[in-house]
Amino acid sequence: MKTCLITGASRGIGAATARLFAQNGYTVLLNYNRSKAEAEKICDEIRREGGDAHIFGADVSDEASVRALFAWTAKYLKHLDVLVNNAGVSLTKQLQDTTSREFDNVMSVNAKGVFLCCREAFPLLAKSGGGTIVNVSSVWGLQGASCESVYSMSKHAVIGLTKSLAEELLPANIKVNCVCPPIVSTDMCAHLSQKDIADFCEERRLRLYNAAQVAEDIFRLATCGKTGVILSEK
Repeated sequence: MKTCLITGASRGIGAATARLFAQNGYTVLLNYNRSKAEAEKICDEIRREGGDAHIFGADVSDEASVRALFAWTAKYLKHLDVLVNNAGVSLTKQLQDTTSREFDNVMSVNAKGVFLCCREAFPLLAKSGGGTIVNVSSVWGLQGASCESVYSMSKHAVIGLTKSLAEELLPANIKVNCVCPPIVSTDMCAHLSQKDIADFCEERRLRLYNAAQVAEDIFRLATCGKTGVILSEK
């Protein structure tokens, strides 16, 4: 059975992605940081539907924690076919109001976390004869936005890493792709009113996505056989 590890899988896009891969016959490992109860709930739901699911708590911004996550994967799941780097945090602030601590937190989770997981996943993916990494960036990884400077910076970094690794890991038959969702109806945008969302979509000529729609694009990127794809959702 093929295996898929999804970071930030206790809710939103990550949870929807775990469900979809499980429905398609994958053993799924749901990573969470603080939301253990939510991760257990998704895991139990997948198992009730006949899927194979497991959870592991790890902070993707912490090197030792990430190493423990992949050591557990190697010991108990034996191999890895797909890594989905979904874990992320948002920050909506003007430049002059952003502290160094806030900057470090966003970059550590959104950029460093993706790097650490890709690095630790490499031996397992290579052992499987090659696999796929799908990184979750954002529309703000493709363009800048007022009051989103640090978040946008971190998501640009994810795209840069994706493009580089698509070339670097090709000899190992590891494919690396990236999805760039627009605004998605998840907890991350819960602070926005319906009018804010509607105005945003109209101004940017984007449509509102839900988590399941992004999960479908992630699954397609993981199984399309291509590498270096930067999928801009409209």
